[in-house]
Amino acid sequence: MNKPVLSERMQAIEDMVLPGLPVADIGTDHGLIPADILLKGICPFAVLTDINPGPLEKCRENLRSFGVDPSLYSIIQGDGFDPIGDGGFGTVITAGMGGELIISIFEETGWSVTRPKGEPIAKRYVLQPRTHADDLRSYLTETEFRICDYRLAKERGRICEVFAVELCAAGEARSDCGLVSEFLLGKNDPLITEFVDGKIRKARRIFENASESENKDAKDAAEIWRATACLLEEIRRNL
Repeated sequence: MNKPVLSERMQAIEDMVLPGLPVADIGTDHGLIPADILLKGICPFAVLTDINPGPLEKCRENLRSFGVDPSLYSIIQGDGFDPIGDGGFGTVITAGMGGELIISIFEETGWSVTRPKGEPIAKRYVLQPRTHADDLRSYLTETEFRICDYRLAKERGRICEVFAVELCAAGEARSDCGLVSEFLLGKNDPLITEFVDGKIRKARRIFENASESENKDAKDAAEIWRATACLLEEIRRNL
């Protein structure tokens, strides 16, 4: 019988899931992560959601081929956090989509600043944004969350950011809004140097392209990106 094969990125996501509690995978796509979680007995039940029917059909096929007990999971079509109702999950996974989309999911659910009274949807949210990871990290840690884990993982030559957040206790310091996560820098991740070097190259490339323009807005943007590159280079020297 087939078994799920997880990439380094997917394994990093799985490693952050709280064991012994139900898990929800929002935008599950192929369903490999929750399938592996259930087969290993990490969590007792999983809800797998996606906004489109096609991925969910592939997900069903995968779980059947892996021999996952159908009583251990539910597959639901829907948008954002809507399909998982009132929650009660140990972990909610939201991976493989843009950071701006993940922010909108939190906002539309009303869990950014004015959270509904009662129990949270989940104890922990494991996030892997494909883009705008800095914006997502800043947004969450400036509202009501704290980072509790952060890792870098390679997939197809690209370094991916995977981090987990939990709700803050009253008065708990939490903001993490720098160009590189303070939490991540404190972990001395083995990929941190390569990761920061990549951010420097991107900032320098955008600066150079913008500085060649005669447009005033582009010139202003060029100065911002020059300053960003300088700050990142300072971070790099201190690694």
